[in-house]
Amino acid sequence: MEVATKETASSLGPRLITGVIMAISALAAVEAGGVAFLAVVSALTAIVTFEWIRMSCHERYHGSVGASIMTLGASAVAFSLWGVVDAFVVGAIGVLLVGLVARIERNRPFIVTSGLALFILSLISICWLRQENTTGVATVYWLFVVIWATDSGAYLVGTFIGGAKIAPGISPKKTWAGCIGGMASGIVFGVILAIVLFSVGILEGKPNLGLLAISGAILSVFAQVGDFTESAIKRYFAVKDSGAWLPGHGGALDRLDSMIFVTPILALAIWLAGGSAGLLWEGG
Repeated sequence: MEVATKETASSLGPRLITGVIMAISALAAVEAGGVAFLAVVSALTAIVTFEWIRMSCHERYHGSVGASIMTLGASAVAFSLWGVVDAFVVGAIGVLLVGLVARIERNRPFIVTSGLALFILSLISICWLRQENTTGVATVYWLFVVIWATDSGAYLVGTFIGGAKIAPGISPKKTWAGCIGGMASGIVFGVILAIVLFSVGILEGKPNLGLLAISGAILSVFAQVGDFTESAIKRYFAVKDSGAWLPGHGGALDRLDSMIFVTPILALAIWLAGGSAGLLWEGG
C-alpha cells in the first residue's frame, strides 16, 4: 500500500494555506455579488484562458490571448447589461473571431476556441447561478463546498491510502480509493452545509437531503472527470502544470478545472428544474 512520503507531507502546508486564502476570497466574492462577483470571476476566467492558450499553442499566441480576453470581457458586460442570451450571442461571435486570429497565427484554432467556449459557458453559468433571488448565494456556496470537498478528499485519501491507480498513463497519482474518497467527501460536506444553511435561517423550509446527496454524488463524479480531462490534455502537451503562481496547486486552470467542467452542468439542471429551489432546496 502506498503511503505519504515526506515530500508529499511537506507539500500539504503550502497547498493548505493557498487553499484557505482562495476559499476565503471566493466566499467573499460570492457574498458581495453583483459587479464585484462578475469582475472576480471574469478576471479568473481571463487567467485560465491565458494559461490554456499558452499551454496548447506555439510561441506566437499573443493575438489569440488578446482576442480571447476581449471576448470574455464583452460577454461579461453583455451578461451584466442584458442577460444570459445576449451574453451567449456575444460570446459565440467572439469565439468565431478568436478562431480566425488563431488561424492567422497558425496556432490550433479548434483547441483555442473549444477551451474559450467552455470558459465562457462556465463564466455565464456561475454568474447566472449567483443572481437567483432567493437561493443563488446558497447554491454557489454549495457548489463550491462539493467541489472543494471532492478535490481535497480525493487528494488526501489518494495520498495517504493509495491503492490501485485509475489511469496511470494519464494521471499517475490518482487512485480508485481517492476517487471514492472524493465522492464521499463531496456528498457529506454538501449535505452538512445544507443542514447548516437551514439551521441558521439563511434558507427557509427544510433541505431535500436525499436529492442533495444524489446531486452531490453526480457533481463529484463530473468534477473528477473534469480533473482527468485536464490531466490528459496536460499529458498530451507535455506540461506538468498550467502555471506556477499558486503554491501547492500550480496554475488557475489546475485549481479550477473541476469547477469549469461542473458549473454548466449544474446550471443546466437547475434551469430545467425551474430554479434551484426546485432542484436542491425544499421551501427555498
